[in-house]
Amino acid sequence: MFTATEDIDLSYLGKLLHETLQLSVFCLTDYQEILFLNGNSATHPLFSNPADLFRAVAKHGADLTGPVLYESNDLEQFAVVPVKRQEGLARGVVIIGPSTHRMPNDKLFDELLIDHRIPCPQRPNWRDYWNCIPYADRIRILHICVSANWMLNGEALDITDVLQSSIRYKLPNQHKDKEIELAERREFSIFHEGIAEYHHMRELIRRGEPEQLMKQLMIATKDDSQVRDLSKQHRLRKVKNMSICAVALSSNDAMQGGLYEEIAMALCDLHIQHIEELSELALVESAVISAIVDFADRVRQFRNSSVSKSVRAGMEYIFLHLFEEITLEQLSEVSGLNPHYLSQCFKKETGMSVMNYIQSERIEEAKRQLDQSKDSISQIGDRLTFYDQSHFVKAFKKHTGLTPRQYRNRNRA
Repeated sequence: MFTATEDIDLSYLGKLLHETLQLSVFCLTDYQEILFLNGNSATHPLFSNPADLFRAVAKHGADLTGPVLYESNDLEQFAVVPVKRQEGLARGVVIIGPSTHRMPNDKLFDELLIDHRIPCPQRPNWRDYWNCIPYADRIRILHICVSANWMLNGEALDITDVLQSSIRYKLPNQHKDKEIELAERREFSIFHEGIAEYHHMRELIRRGEPEQLMKQLMIATKDDSQVRDLSKQHRLRKVKNMSICAVALSSNDAMQGGLYEEIAMALCDLHIQHIEELSELALVESAVISAIVDFADRVRQFRNSSVSKSVRAGMEYIFLHLFEEITLEQLSEVSGLNPHYLSQCFKKETGMSVMNYIQSERIEEAKRQLDQSKDSISQIGDRLTFYDQSHFVKAFKKHTGLTPRQYRNRNRA
């Protein structure tokens, strides 16, 4: 067995992968370039030299730390696996493909030719190319990523690890931007109406099982031929409509699973806005999977915190009003318990007094703001209702052992 610390014979492994999978395999390192091409491959309309297609894909794998499923806008999907040095950095990349998870048909080809505005004289070349791309659903390519990564780097992964890496690779800044805007929506108390319908995977969302949900989503999205005619525009608009519907239904299921209503509605708006801003089909598909799994993951986090209904009501009020003054009397009113008994229950179930819990939550929010925003320390402390900067610094150091400035600069060596 080869490991990341040994010299790897890429020529042998590339040939082995090619013969086993019956897919083209391209190996690129600092000192060699090897291509094992399928015999029935058609020439790519944009690349007269077959290796040029793989070189273009290889550029996307230069900074990878793990395997990803890479999808182009031309029906292609590739398994992209970095070949790691001993310290974990990529010293090369192996690309397996192309394949496609969409069954070829004339209607699909016609839509793509129109969407891509391909001139009529070039369309037969594209049809020939697409017809020659072998079919492989996403689940198979994810398993190929896992197997190839084990052979190349001696690293054991699950297909959900590859899928998560693929989503982060396609949408690198979404999480950071989403958390900042989510905090802003909580601060300004934006409310929304609920949704009455259920998603067909609502049980997994309500139970908070993101890993199983992710696998089910990959099965459900492996064939998009059932896209309903929701719009007279091109396929991108149709897929966006279905994605927005799925996100909206998922937010309702997350509320059924216990997620705070306002946070579910705010997340729903943020995910839909992000989907609307995308202009590539592969990115929309990744965004909707990421959104649905995000709801399930937040439900799991919520359910793992087992507290009584009254304390949970107080925690929800604190979460939704973190940027406002919060009194014990307000929490007593929403929980239905008198202030003294509520304080006792809070201490027993959370291990903290009510006021310490509120301060702890504000410090956690402050950490997110310090990591993900450019606001000044005094602005963050003021928004979170600390009396002054001295009070904020003292409370922050009590909970983290660092001042806010030290925390923000901790990774800026």
